[in-house]
This record gives sequence, structure tokens and C-alpha cells, in this order.
Amino acid sequence: MNRGLGVTGLAGLAVLLAGCGLLLQDPDSGTTPAPAAGNNTPALSTAPGVQAELDSAAPAPDTAPSTPTMGDRSGSLRQSEISMYLRRGDLQLRVTPLAERIIETTAPDTHERLQALAGAHEAIFREGIGVGTESFQLFLVAVHSESVEVAFEPEDLNLVSRGLRYRPVAIRAVTPHWSRHRVAARETLMAVYAFPSEVDLESGGLEVEYREVRDRSWERILPRVQAERGRMGG
Repeated sequence: MNRGLGVTGLAGLAVLLAGCGLLLQDPDSGTTPAPAAGNNTPALSTAPGVQAELDSAAPAPDTAPSTPTMGDRSGSLRQSEISMYLRRGDLQLRVTPLAERIIETTAPDTHERLQALAGAHEAIFREGIGVGTESFQLFLVAVHSESVEVAFEPEDLNLVSRGLRYRPVAIRAVTPHWSRHRVAARETLMAVYAFPSEVDLESGGLEVEYREVRDRSWERILPRVQAERGRMGG
């Protein structure tokens, strides 16, 4: 069992998560099919598997952003505005970076929730993987099905950065039932993924891939994040 923040504490953080209910496609998210991955594509690491599920979670709708003003040091973006989306048949996925330089651009309540989630899992992954936090970066992944039960394979979610494909270093469940690898109708399951630090969030070329489906919306999300940083004076 991991030391530090226990199961109960992490379950409490999960209850605070917003924006992971229905994973409806973002209007500006371009989800496009791509050819299946070739065997010669680099992969840095395989995931050790999903750890024990947490007790409970109750995701809530995304919170409305605050009204920004010039020089306001608080962000105003919604979680959905910094997330990448994919859909493969009935399976919907949403991938949200938890890097501070990204989530600081979100509205204060969203920033607080995502920051607390990232902080708790950084300690868990640092102990479990045995490396410093500079060696990996975290993403919140939500999977959802609207009308039917559907299977999913957590380790098939990869990131493509600067032409290289990266597999997750580790995965940890946030909501119950993640390890069954099936999501029921109108159910949302969540986990935090640790990916290698080589994944470049400052490049518009970042892509998220699940099997043969690839999303390239980061090239539109990053300018939005950078503009919000500029408004905040950063």
C-alpha cells in the first residue's frame, strides 16, 4: 500500500473533480482516424497496470469560468477548453494535462481541484516509480459511454510528441471499477496517467491516440492557453 495520502483522501479529491460527466465532443476538437501504429515506432515504457480502485467519486459538471480582467492573475478557462477528446465507436475519452503551466490558466475552482489531484498523485507515482517528478508528467483521463456498455484497454492510450509515440509509465484509478476495463452506459471512469517527461506540452504537434483513432486538437488548445497566460501577465 502506498504511504502518504491514503485511499480515503484520494477519494475525497475525486469527489471534488468537475467536468468529467458526459464527455461530449468539444466543438473545436478535431478527432480524426489515423493508420494503426507500426512496430518501429519508439515506445519508452510499458505501464505496470492499474492499482487499487478508490472508494467513491461523484463528478460534477464543468464550472463556469470567472469574468477575466486585464492583469488578473487568475485563469478563466474551463477544463473542457484545455482537454483533448477522442471517440472510438461508443467509447468517449477525454485527456486533460495536469501540468501546472497548463492548469494555472483555468478558473480558480477548477485550478484548485486539478492542482490537488496532481499533487496527491505526484507523491504516489514518485514512490511507486522511484523517480523524481521531473521524470514524468501527469494527465487526467476520463472514459465514458452514453448508451451501451463498452470495453476499453487503458494501456492503449498513447501520446505522440515530436513524432515519437509514448506509452504510460504508470496508471492509477481515481474512480471505482476502473480495473474491470469496461464502462457501463452513462458511466464515467477516471484515472491519472503518468507519461514520460519527454512529452512536449509546449509543442502544438502533441497528439493523443487510442488504437487507430488520433486527436490533433492540441494545436488549437495551446494557442488558447498561451493567450490566457499573456492575459494573466505570465
